[in-house]
Amino acid sequence: MEMYIHYKSLPEGKDLHDIVAELNEVLEDVGAVCGGEAGRIDLELEDERVNPKHGQVAVKAYLQRTGFARDTTVEIGCMEIGVYE
Repeated sequence: MEMYIHYKSLPEGKDLHDIVAELNEVLEDVGAVCGGEAGRIDLELEDERVNPKHGQVAVKAYLQRTGFARDTTVEIGCMEIGVYE
């Protein structure tokens, strides 16, 4: 299952390399960062071995904890959800 993080800015003191490494650590056994473009990070969540909801919740919690802006959204199945909703 694909998941996208749409952002306008990264948290203060973090660069994209930091975010990718930390997301890969958060997703450890349930997914990984698989690409992206300007303003978007692409994630692939494993849906065969582990319920993808675990990955979705972990990513949202990470984005909140790291201090992403309130206008940051995650997209799952063509539906965008605010990180703080």
